[in-house]
Amino acid sequence: MNLQQTKKTQIGAHRGLRLSYPDNTLEGITAAALVADFVELDVRRTADGRMILSHDPTFREVLVEDNSWDTLRLIDLGDGCHPALLDEVLEALPAFPLDIEIKNSPLQPGFDPEGDFAVSVARLARPIDVVTCFYWPTMDIVKAALPHVRTGLLVDEGGSAVDAIEAAVANRHEVIAPHFSLLTGAEERLIDLAHDAGLEVVTWTVNDAAIAGRLVAAGIDGIISDDPARIQQEQS
Repeated sequence: MNLQQTKKTQIGAHRGLRLSYPDNTLEGITAAALVADFVELDVRRTADGRMILSHDPTFREVLVEDNSWDTLRLIDLGDGCHPALLDEVLEALPAFPLDIEIKNSPLQPGFDPEGDFAVSVARLARPIDVVTCFYWPTMDIVKAALPHVRTGLLVDEGGSAVDAIEAAVANRHEVIAPHFSLLTGAEERLIDLAHDAGLEVVTWTVNDAAIAGRLVAAGIDGIISDDPARIQQEQS
């Protein structure tokens, strides 16, 4: 997902089309592909090593890491939707860009300090995709193992976009993805700083058209939104 080459800000769908479907479901992701430029999704490991889409460590209090795919696939997420696998999304959308966030936090169940699962996920990434994580050492492991895979550093509200730029350059990542609040008031300066370092900037989760407009004017490469169709329309 080389957003800088497009020159136009790309609008991504946050965990699929969340306003109409449950998070990270195949139905929501395929629907989002009709209105967004890319889709952001979250990947965790099941007890039997499958790459399941899930933002949280649990589905309705069922711990992902302690259960097999055969068990988890039956959970009703609402509206007739069930959990999905990354493989299913890649098969359904073979030419559509994905922002694949690997959930690997020391503060959550299933933490993998060696990054083996992250590398397995990243092996499936295509040139149009980017693989990201909030835990930057995981991305460093992925980049060392798979230098051809596009990788990005996620930055939560309490973090620093400048620190992310420095870490990305030092470890050869291509993208930084800070929360939009970290750019507020200094959008142009921080985006220019990242671009000067050869990095793309993707921000999340922007549902306010005015904020999106300021970010677009500052030259941001990508915006992730819960309502990508409206953000697309209001920026056109």
